[in-house]
Amino acid sequence: MTDAILVERDGPVGRLVMNRPEKHNALRFSDLDVLVEALHDLEDDDDIKVIVLKGNGKSFCSGHDYNDAAKSYGLEPGVDGAKPRRPSQRSRLARDRKLGENYKAFQYALKPVIAQVQGVCMGAGLYLVELVDLALAADTARFSHAEQRLGLAGNTWHLNSQILQYGQKRARELLLLGDEFDGPAAAEFGLVNRSVPEDRLEAAVEEWAARIAQHPRDALVTGRAMWQLALDSLGGSDQFARGYVGHTLGTNLRFEADEFNFLRERSRSGTKKAFAKREGHYSGQ
Repeated sequence: MTDAILVERDGPVGRLVMNRPEKHNALRFSDLDVLVEALHDLEDDDDIKVIVLKGNGKSFCSGHDYNDAAKSYGLEPGVDGAKPRRPSQRSRLARDRKLGENYKAFQYALKPVIAQVQGVCMGAGLYLVELVDLALAADTARFSHAEQRLGLAGNTWHLNSQILQYGQKRARELLLLGDEFDGPAAAEFGLVNRSVPEDRLEAAVEEWAARIAQHPRDALVTGRAMWQLALDSLGGSDQFARGYVGHTLGTNLRFEADEFNFLRERSRSGTKKAFAKREGHYSGQ
């Protein structure tokens, strides 16, 4: 694995560790590809019964690394500052289909996956928490669908799962407003199973992992397969086919003159200031 994604094995427990703490574990597209490869490696390891997904440092995952996303989508200006040529729909759909497959890999993992969440959890990080089997969070964790403020406004990869998890009204609220909420609220909303003091988080996750590992290997895999069949009856697979097309459309918008355009603002003032202006715009400040 790369330095950005670490794999640990401890008896029946495997750990996938996002390891860009200086970036709050923001994922580059290649990091997510490697994370899924590592997931498959642990799925294939008969010694592993349960998988923990976590992030090194202060945060779980702050989402996609936006600078990498802009580069991957061909949205960066040329060396001379020339406006980039608009990417083809073919290239955009291909990239987004791969992203959708990566998210789907976590919802359809062959073994139970527990997310261990501290600090910032938004965007791609929050998607992973929504898709895995179980999640425990620190009381001080900070969740949000702030990525929706980039022009998605309720357009995500896995709406079926979000509707089932939160209920229709709550799902629309979280996606349309993009407001931040903490660990206790995440437990109340049904996003995480438990919210605990941060200094007890790792011990709580390890306890659950050890208890799950008491099950027979075949029982865990069979139970996971039955869970997947139930998800499919509720549109579990179909949502990702819709999701990647929706993401391509939602990140390829025409903005009117009076609307906040993150890409335009980023080209003028840089990524950090553009994010600050985005938050000011959507909070009415």
